[in-house]
Amino acid sequence: MNEYFSNYLCHGTWKNRSITFLDCSRILDLIQADLGSSVVSPDILHYLYLLASHSKKYHSNEVPDDIVTMNSEVILQYENNQEQTIRIVYPEDIKTPQDKSIYSPVGAACLGATEKSFIYYNDEYGYNRAFIEKLVFQPEKEKLFYL
Repeated sequence: MNEYFSNYLCHGTWKNRSITFLDCSRILDLIQADLGSSVVSPDILHYLYLLASHSKKYHSNEVPDDIVTMNSEVILQYENNQEQTIRIVYPEDIKTPQDKSIYSPVGAACLGATEKSFIYYNDEYGYNRAFIEKLVFQPEKEKLFYL
C-alpha cells in the first residue's frame, strides 16, 4: 500500500466522509466486479472499500448539500492557486476531460468530502493537496436521484 493511503487510513478520516446508500451499493458492486483486475490499482479498490464501509451513509433525499456525491461537479483550488473544475464519475461514465473516475486518485479523494474542505492524494506528479472551493452541482440537491 502506498504511503499516502497508509497515512490517510491511519488518521480516522472516515469520520469526516459521507456518501449515499445508493453510491455505497454501486461502489461495492464496482469493486466486486473489478477485484483482481490488472487495470485498477488495489490501493484505490481498498480505499473505496473502506470509504463505502466506514463513512456515514445518507438516503439520497437526505444527504447534506455540501457533500460531494457521485456525479457532483466541484471546483478545486491547488496550492499554486490554479483552479480545476471536475465531475466525479464511475469509470464507464467518463465523457469529457473534466470527468474524473472514482478510480483516479483525485476522484477517490473528492468522493464523500465536503465543500470548503481539503483533499489529499498521490498521482503521477506526486503528493497533492487541493481545497474544494465550491460544490457547483450535486445531483441529490437537484432531486436527480438516478445519477
